[in-house]
Amino acid sequence: MKFLKGTGIIVGLMFGAGVFALPYVIVKAGLLWGSIFFIIALLLTIFLLFLYSEVAYYTEGRHRFTGYVELILGRNFKKIAFLITIAAYYGTLLVYGMLGGAFLSNFFGGANSFLLSMLFFAVGAALLFLRLGGVASINFYLTIPLFGFIVYLFVSTLGLIDVSKFTLLTENMFTRSDWFLPYGVWLFSLGGFAAIPITRDFFRGSSLKSFKRVILTSVLVSALFYCLFIFVIIGVSGAGTSADAFLGTVNVLGSNIILAGSVMGVLAVFTSFLALGVDLRGIYRYDFGISKTLASFFVVVPPVLLYLVGVQDLTRLLGLIGTIGLGFTGAVIILMARKLRKTGVISRKLKYSALLEWGVVGAILVAVIYEVWGLIG
Repeated sequence: MKFLKGTGIIVGLMFGAGVFALPYVIVKAGLLWGSIFFIIALLLTIFLLFLYSEVAYYTEGRHRFTGYVELILGRNFKKIAFLITIAAYYGTLLVYGMLGGAFLSNFFGGANSFLLSMLFFAVGAALLFLRLGGVASINFYLTIPLFGFIVYLFVSTLGLIDVSKFTLLTENMFTRSDWFLPYGVWLFSLGGFAAIPITRDFFRGSSLKSFKRVILTSVLVSALFYCLFIFVIIGVSGAGTSADAFLGTVNVLGSNIILAGSVMGVLAVFTSFLALGVDLRGIYRYDFGISKTLASFFVVVPPVLLYLVGVQDLTRLLGLIGTIGLGFTGAVIILMARKLRKTGVISRKLKYSALLEWGVVGAILVAVIYEVWGLIG
């Protein structure tokens, strides 16, 4: 049961809003770049999650990301980590609230998406008061029908998928201006860093090997279902793939796909909202000593305010959060793991060289610079 709960937390957080943007960004960038960045993001995610699992496993006490940073790298690093972390978390929670309201609006026949987003935030805030085990159970049981829907969608559309639509995505591979677009969205979609400290709480007294087995299983399961969903949507919609994934399939699958997709969407973003909200609440509680009630308030209110002032560009938000927010997180994780090895806290022998770690940090920084350059250019 511990394995299932741990997997439920990680998959529940990891498999979320990114799934709806992936088909669209791959169509925009082309199949080659979409595939290349998928492989890069998958390997990078596994590498960094394993490092983070070691940091969490070998560090005494109950902490979250900023707490680990303070203990290992110092207070100055903690301040920087806190600013980047809350920016990424609030941006992500905003995305979940926006999508939650949009999907509920579709399901209820065009009801006011603003009010439904407010309802989504309110229900999420109420459930943040559950104990960790309750959140893990909710995530696990809501993820099962979500994956079941994707399997059903895949099986039921096999005869409708046109493979030739994929070949159209191989044209003009090296002249597309949006070639880099999938990188940040893939990182966002696979970035389950926030789930590691929460999952670690379940694995106290268990082996690091068991902890890593849950992480690897969660990443591979999420990646598999992402690919199934992408295959179905692009195979049906082709170049007409819409930003919300489902609108472009209506002519082939019928209008009921919007209702079914809306149910799937609510499940996907709600499980992710809960897992991420619990981790952010934990940052305020365990790393800053704030009460549970006030911490929950700090989790929900800022993304609501961002939504109210009109921060609503979904694709841009996903790219920025994935490339800059999670990229920075990955670089800091590497620095923490290196510090713990130098001090002897992590004593195992490495199967890779320090050159690989610094190479990963360098690649992350180059991607961040490119993303920022595109933003201001």
